[in-house]
Amino acid sequence: MKIAFLGTPAIAATCLESLAKGTHTIRVVVTHPDKAQGRGLRLQPTPVKEAALRLGLPVLECPDAKDLGFAQALREMDLDLLVVVAFVVLPREVLASTRLGAINLHGSLLPKWRGAAPVQRAVESGEPVTGATVFRLDTGVDTGGILLQEELAVGADETSGEVLARLAVLGGPLLGRALDRLEQDPSDAGIPQDKSLATRAPKLYPEEGELDWKLPAQRLHDKVRAFHPAPGCWTTVEGVRLKVWRTRSLTETVPHPVGTAMKLPGNRIAVACGQGAVELVEVQPEGKKRLPGPDWFNGLRRPDGVPLGA
Repeated sequence: MKIAFLGTPAIAATCLESLAKGTHTIRVVVTHPDKAQGRGLRLQPTPVKEAALRLGLPVLECPDAKDLGFAQALREMDLDLLVVVAFVVLPREVLASTRLGAINLHGSLLPKWRGAAPVQRAVESGEPVTGATVFRLDTGVDTGGILLQEELAVGADETSGEVLARLAVLGGPLLGRALDRLEQDPSDAGIPQDKSLATRAPKLYPEEGELDWKLPAQRLHDKVRAFHPAPGCWTTVEGVRLKVWRTRSLTETVPHPVGTAMKLPGNRIAVACGQGAVELVEVQPEGKKRLPGPDWFNGLRRPDGVPLGA
């Protein structure tokens, strides 16, 4: 089939590289324009653009999918299908620009976790299993018919970034199988989703990352995993922000007030929670580098404990 691939981040780039090894023809790769980044504000290409250039594929930068000229450009390419991985919501005109419409790779077992952050919300909820879904795109948000799904187990200490990296490896071959299926039966609309089972996965915001130590330890640990690598979780020490990058959930009782960080046997630093305690494995004081929890705590010279969130 003749396809256009639409995507931007690293997970999409991994899927593109996998599809490029297959039998389907990638006529064009569509991604967002280069973005100024870093101290020098140099223009940096998206991971998908970098992958496309390595593969020798033509690139079309799309600043606005709602621009009618974008849909027209796709129509003129005589495409069979759009393949979408982590791009933007596409308007009706774009979906209608190809013979067979569009399919999308989504990082959940739809209809669970519809929205912008399916992996992060699944990890935040402590789910032991997530997965990937290839489905037909329509004008709703992740509502189209399901073509293929594959489950993926989530480790107890695994972060969203780590799960996404594994989903990217799984997603490319899954998309390839979906393309083969549609080539054999172009009328395949997929299995309709059960709306009653749908859950939402809204975007993560930095202010959500503040840790409330009154919550159970497991919920806090899951939140830290979910917000890693971005936007990150945090607390405060005497009004100064402390990023919390990695934790472990402990079941042992800590004889200190909730929100107090203290040293436990085995050179572990733990924070008393509403239920159980959270071990601080890796933290980052504001304006400094990341460091192990014990190194941070020992540098404070407060053997009696440090109140957090104040």
